[in-house]
Amino acid sequence: MPETSIIIRTRNEEKWIGIVLEKIFNQTYKNFEVILVDSGSNDKTLEIAKKFPTKILEIPFKDFSFPYALNFGIKNSSAAKYVVIISAHSAPISDTWLEDGLNNFKKYDKIMGVYGFLKALPDSSIWDKIFMNWRGAIRRLINRGNSVRILINSAKLGVMGFTNAIILKELWDKRNFNENYGAGGEDGEWASFWFGRGYEAIKDEKFTVLHSHNLNLIGWLRQIRYWKSTGIPKQFNHKNFSFRKSKMFE
Repeated sequence: MPETSIIIRTRNEEKWIGIVLEKIFNQTYKNFEVILVDSGSNDKTLEIAKKFPTKILEIPFKDFSFPYALNFGIKNSSAAKYVVIISAHSAPISDTWLEDGLNNFKKYDKIMGVYGFLKALPDSSIWDKIFMNWRGAIRRLINRGNSVRILINSAKLGVMGFTNAIILKELWDKRNFNENYGAGGEDGEWASFWFGRGYEAIKDEKFTVLHSHNLNLIGWLRQIRYWKSTGIPKQFNHKNFSFRKSKMFE
């Protein structure tokens, strides 16, 4: 039984999934399994994933929602203690990324989980780099190049974002992700529940991933508006949703 299960939601992620899996399997920490929950990929995503020791679970796209896919993956996992949730186009920044993230559970009491910062992928748009990298540049300047670790004890936009996060399996066992938030926001809702019961979260710069949306300025403004809208329950719209055009699939 592995200590940790890594859950990745996929649909047509052939561009980055090989790099992401290679980064994961090169980690210094090895006590994990990797589970892909795929919702109808018709590109080379699964062909690439099968080159790695991954467990692939397939669900029909008509059944997909963000929290359902995660709950399904975790229910079919063997994790004893931790669950890592990472986007199929989020590349860990280092070979100690996972070890660094997990070490926070040894340093702090009563934390629900750990999440990291985001940096733009090399081929991302200029607006991705502006929106995602400028804060890091300022942060490094203020902290003289030292990495940052922040203790979070209240809900806000982006907290415990499932683009890149670790949660305690025992807390998920007690309360699965709320599937009323099918269109997204299940991460913030779950975090809010545990904040209300005295838990905290850690945002650790060493747990950063490279991640992009490839949006222009208007696209970013729309994306931010969408993220804000996920604060209330909303079902996933299979008919109007396009994975090719939308960057909401994290």
